[in-house]
Amino acid sequence: MEAWKNKVLNSLDGVKKVGPPEGNLLKIKEKIKERKSKEIHKQQSQWMPVAAVIVMLLCANVFVVSNYFSYQNDMEQVSDSYSDMISDFNIYE
Repeated sequence: MEAWKNKVLNSLDGVKKVGPPEGNLLKIKEKIKERKSKEIHKQQSQWMPVAAVIVMLLCANVFVVSNYFSYQNDMEQVSDSYSDMISDFNIYE
């Protein structure tokens, strides 16, 4: 059993070590820089839809609140005119 292990381990003695081509490290570094710049650009562009939705919600809320207050003013005017009509008829006296 020992001889078999030694034979297998010794069979790798004459093998040359393989290394990457010299230009590959630079290519890898350039690709990493490109990916980082794309990620930064992507992160910046992801905030635009979020900001647009927030602005739309704010505008919708302002619209609803302004309509609510104008409706309240209209209802006060209508109730004032009804109270004048009802007081003239003296229904409950």
